Amino acid sequence: MNKYIYKLAVLLAVVFVSCDNANDLLDGYIAEGPVVYAGKINEMETQSGFYRYRVNIYPSADVNRDYCILSWSVNNGAKDSVIVDYIPQNFDDKRGCYYTVIGLPNIEGNLLVEAQNVDVFGNKSLITNQGAFLYGATYVSTLLNSSVSFSSGGTQAIFEGRVGSVGNLVSYEQANGQFTKEVFVETIAYALVNPKRGGILRSKTRYLMTATDIDTLITSEYLETRIP
Repeated sequence: MNKYIYKLAVLLAVVFVSCDNANDLLDGYIAEGPVVYAGKINEMETQSGFYRYRVNIYPSADVNRDYCILSWSVNNGAKDSVIVDYIPQNFDDKRGCYYTVIGLPNIEGNLLVEAQNVDVFGNKSLITNQGAFLYGATYVSTLLNSSVSFSSGGTQAIFEGRVGSVGNLVSYEQANGQFTKEVFVETIAYALVNPKRGGILRSKTRYLMTATDIDTLITSEYLETRIP
C-alpha cells in the first residue's frame, strides 16, 4: 500500500511542476499583451526586366501603415531587402498601387520575393510572396534575329515575324558604299533608298517577351543579309 501512495505522490509532484512550467511559458507570451499584426498586403505583382524587376504593391486599408519590406534570397541563401515607404512619390496613379524598381546586376532567372507590411507602431504583417523573373545575358543569347527577304525589285526588305518581336534595328549599304544611319523599324516591310546591289543589310531584332515587361531585349549579334 505504501508503494502505491509513494507513486501517487510522485505523479502529483510532476503534474504540479508541469503546470508551473506551463504557467511560466504562458506568462511569457502574454506579458506584453496579445500579438498584433499590421494589415497584410492584399496583392503583389512583379514585372520582368533586364537584370531588374518592378514590384507593384496593393496594401490593405490600414490608417497606421508605414512601409513595406521586400526581401529575396541571394547567393548561399543569404537575403537582401529594400524598404518601400508608403508615400506619394512611390504611388502609381494609373495602376493605383505603390511600386519600386529593384536592380540586381548579378542575378538572372527566377526569384522569390517576400513582402511584409510594417505599421507606425512597429507591428509586422503576415508575409506575402510572389515569383519574379529577371532577364540577363544568358537569356538574351538565346534570342534569334528575324530573317530578312527582299521584294522582287530589291527595293523593300521584309522581316520575318517572330513571337515577341516588336521591330528591328536596320542599317544597309547604299550605292555610294556608305551605310545608312541605323533606324528602328516597327513594320514588317521597309523601303530601301538607293540600295547597293550585292551590298549588306545589317539588322538586330528587338523583343518584348511579355506585355507587362519593363524592358525590351535586343539580340546580341547583327544579322548580315545580302541585298539581291
